[in-house]
Amino acid sequence: WYQRRVRDLQPLPAEAFESVFSSESDNERWTRLGLKEISEGKVAVLLMAGGQGTRLGVPYPKGMYNTGLQSGKCLYQLQAERIRRHEILASEMFGSSKSIQWYIMTSEHTKRATVDYFKSNDWFGLNEENIIFFEQEMIPCVSFDRKLIMSSKSSLSRAPGGNGDLYKAIGNEGVLQDMLKKQIRSVHCYCGGRNRIFQGTPDSE
Repeated sequence: WYQRRVRDLQPLPAEAFESVFSSESDNERWTRLGLKEISEGKVAVLLMAGGQGTRLGVPYPKGMYNTGLQSGKCLYQLQAERIRRHEILASEMFGSSKSIQWYIMTSEHTKRATVDYFKSNDWFGLNEENIIFFEQEMIPCVSFDRKLIMSSKSSLSRAPGGNGDLYKAIGNEGVLQDMLKKQIRSVHCYCGGRNRIFQGTPDSE
């Protein structure tokens, strides 16, 4: 089945995509279209935040990491403020106050800490109902010589399935069904360790 589906894959037709850097008029058109989608409640942001902050040298989810800005803001706060700013821009342009849905993929290691952190920071000014946390699966760890890694004599070491596990997780955790129910049309998907996301409109990256 998998190999058959891979063989069926074809490049996107030219009319299905377009550069946002082609001209100023195109940028304005895409910006207006993006804000229009937001004003109608058709936009979601999907954050992949299943990993720990080990590469940053911290024992907690990377979204909680203080990036060293004078404001002291963490990555989660920066992203939440950008989401809120785009809601305001859409409202100012189109007179609607619809919210952006924020889906946050966590893991067994990060979900509790992430949810608690959002609660303790009053959801960073966003509506709690518009922030949906879900978990990706944990998979067995394998060494470079293809041997299973044990966490103890009787149990396997497990880790989050990585960003590629996203598609399975949104199906298993009811996220896709929630998007369909809310008639989401546009989804901006990104990784947790970024301080210039979410931008929301194509020209603002």
